[in-house]
Amino acid sequence: MRQNRLQNKIARSEATLPVCIATAALLWWLPRRDFYLPDVLGFGLCLLTAYIIMETNARQHLIRIRTRLMTCVWLVLSACFAFMHPVGKPMAVAFLLAAAYMLLFRCYQRKRPEAFVFHSFLMLGIGSFVAHFMLLIAVFFFFYLGIFLRSLTWKGFWAGILGLVVPFWGFAAWCFLTGNTELLTPRLPGEVNRDLFINYLQTSPLWAQPGGGLSFAEQFSAAFIVLLSLVGIVHFLRTNFDDKIRVRMMLYIYVAQIFLLTAFLILHPGSYETTMALLVVSACPLIAHLFSLSGSLPTTIFFLLTLLLTAAMSVLNLWMTSFSIF
Repeated sequence: MRQNRLQNKIARSEATLPVCIATAALLWWLPRRDFYLPDVLGFGLCLLTAYIIMETNARQHLIRIRTRLMTCVWLVLSACFAFMHPVGKPMAVAFLLAAAYMLLFRCYQRKRPEAFVFHSFLMLGIGSFVAHFMLLIAVFFFFYLGIFLRSLTWKGFWAGILGLVVPFWGFAAWCFLTGNTELLTPRLPGEVNRDLFINYLQTSPLWAQPGGGLSFAEQFSAAFIVLLSLVGIVHFLRTNFDDKIRVRMMLYIYVAQIFLLTAFLILHPGSYETTMALLVVSACPLIAHLFSLSGSLPTTIFFLLTLLLTAAMSVLNLWMTSFSIF
């Protein structure tokens, strides 16, 4: 298999990351034709998330060649969605999940993983204030610790539980100190469970209306990201014998997360924005794995097609919406 195709050259090039940063900045500016403070803060959080993704790859060597394509995929894809531009829920949960991944992977086969487990679940606990679905992700994180990372211990389990509840304790203390105890009601366990398992399946369900109430641009974007992720998964499963066992286990976690998030997006399109943000973060490693390590003519054609479809997605989500066409 040849390894000097166009996508391989782009993956290895030192110029790819600066070009992607400039492209993301341009797409950030496009919808409003100006930089407002929420957009500037959102772009700063996007760059911080990009650094975490780059640090995760640097520490764990998820892609077995020197490349920053994981970071580049995140920058370009996140910039294609207008709802991720201002600092808010989608960008916040994406940042927190990226940080949770980086900390979780540090637990691999550790005999004393409690510190990293605590901080990883702390990120999920904070994220649950924005999206209750993060609590369900935490349940799967325990599964990943035991099956893929082989580091789930009794102390580690309680460290994860503690990391999840600490944000709620802090919020409760703030409510009591400020006298805003009425704010505690939506955070009670019963309310969280109801939001997770009842309201999420009743609000804008897929079976209630065609497409779950999503616009054409949103349906196209979701289908494209899911398709790109699935192609990346197929490539990884076919070539993972070249990866180290440690890397395989970590990429399996991303595979499981993609299926989990895709299922949730289908069951509850009403949470489109936060779910898509989580999906883009989880899909970046497998998409980068595909284009960095494949070298056949069909994958080169698919890479070019991906660039065209990414441009089309950015037009639908940014340029079209900015002119109120869609």
